Amino acid sequence: MATAPLTGRMRRITLGCDALQGTTVRPAQDVELLLRSDTGRRVKRRYTIRQLRAESGQIDLDVLLHGSGPGSAWAAAAVPGDEVEFQGPRGKLQLVPADWHLLVGDESALPAVAAICEALPGGEPAVAILEVDEPADELPIAAETHWVHRASRPAGGADMLTEALDGFSLPAGAGHAYLMGETRAMVVLRALLEARGMAHGSIFVKGYWNLGRPDRIAGRSPASP
Repeated sequence: MATAPLTGRMRRITLGCDALQGTTVRPAQDVELLLRSDTGRRVKRRYTIRQLRAESGQIDLDVLLHGSGPGSAWAAAAVPGDEVEFQGPRGKLQLVPADWHLLVGDESALPAVAAICEALPGGEPAVAILEVDEPADELPIAAETHWVHRASRPAGGADMLTEALDGFSLPAGAGHAYLMGETRAMVVLRALLEARGMAHGSIFVKGYWNLGRPDRIAGRSPASP
């Protein structure tokens, strides 16, 4: 295991496993870690694979430090030499050919958004609209990126991303959207895009966390972020 800070709230944790040598992963797939809560109870948390190096069997997990649950506690305390059990890779997201791609989410989705944008064909432009707390939380994204800063406002609402989407003109042609972040907020954004003419089947939605349960990230459990 190796660790490195990416921002004040995002930490890269590199895991190595011989079973991953020679494997392949799709963008935004994750692994499910088997952790312990502070009471000793066995818990599962899912984290997006930011990058796989198949020749060495290493994966990078960019983990958002938030809340006080077992996922954040593990990520904050992890040091080289630690061992952790995990299962995967897993995940249903498939890249769909399109004239353009729109990626919208909060900081919990940054690893997935970055991986998706890097995997898109060169002739299919991408636009990302991403909400983070402050400029220091921004990370490089291989897309035309529009950052929305919450400042002192609470995370998890749909209002700021709704406003950003209202000011965004959908490009011509057939697009595909990926909405990833707080579960209920992403559902609101899907309805907004459908009202603007996007087909339901052209919008992928992934709930990475639920408001009120900030350590439950990545679908039903945290993923990175």
